[in-house]
Amino acid sequence: DLNDVKKISYDVKQNSLMIAQTPHTYSGIEIAILDLLGKKNQCPIFELLGYKKSIPKIAYASVLFGKSPSETFNVAREMFNKKFKAVKFGWQNFGSNLNSDNDHLIAAREGLGTDIMLMVDVGAIWGNDVDEALKREKILKEANITWLEEPFYSDAFYEYSEFTNKTLLPLAGGESCHSVDSAKNMIHFGKVKYIQIDAGIVGGILAGKEICEYAENRNVQYVNHTFTSHLQLSASLQAYAGSLKSTLAEFPMQLKSLAWDITKNHIVKDDNGCIINPLAVGHGIIINEEALKQYKVDVEIYINSKKTF
Repeated sequence: DLNDVKKISYDVKQNSLMIAQTPHTYSGIEIAILDLLGKKNQCPIFELLGYKKSIPKIAYASVLFGKSPSETFNVAREMFNKKFKAVKFGWQNFGSNLNSDNDHLIAAREGLGTDIMLMVDVGAIWGNDVDEALKREKILKEANITWLEEPFYSDAFYEYSEFTNKTLLPLAGGESCHSVDSAKNMIHFGKVKYIQIDAGIVGGILAGKEICEYAENRNVQYVNHTFTSHLQLSASLQAYAGSLKSTLAEFPMQLKSLAWDITKNHIVKDDNGCIINPLAVGHGIIINEEALKQYKVDVEIYINSKKTF
């Protein structure tokens, strides 16, 4: 049952305190275990966590900035036409040139109009340099962003806090958090207003649920981190599926072919711009094994010239 999974999670952490790869590896194992437990109990994973139903989340389209402001405008307009209520632009070269950054923000806002939420993800481009980030305060406020994501390295809590204190701009972060405690530190010391957690990194879905409860008790919204497949999307949504306080969900819109083809079914945005967790048993996503065959490779392992696999 669920207590068995919690015990396994505890034992894994206790026995791998000095192994950095463990959280990422175990995250996938835990998600698979919960999927099997859901299938055993004939219920979605979120019901195992105590949620009675899945609450619709506002899907924000997660896209890259264009290579030029005109490309950014076109992407923004495309998302507007797809009736998204929120859009996050990120990466490319945003953050490296103030004038260019301003042009992209203007293009994004013009393409979206005034009513659609705009988020900006800079992928820690400023490292630990608060002064460089502060140069964008004015243009970010003029663009009326909902949040600025990952302005600094994921463990630069002092810099997150300093930027928040100086600008009052809402910050988002946490996709690199590899444990419940690292996420708590991001919330408590980094002063983020949105904690964005990846179930495939943080230790699994149960870790996400614990972080969600901690965050919401401190008026911080929990958000999934997803830029790959809908299998990953479902897994990262489970932790806060039934939450009424955390209302936004990252929805990847520029998937690689593998990320789309890996599953037979997908999570679909409704006419209100929202998504919900699949209601089928487990994580509710069906793996397309046939689509994976083209990526199959033969593997042999030798140790001291002896074939071991």
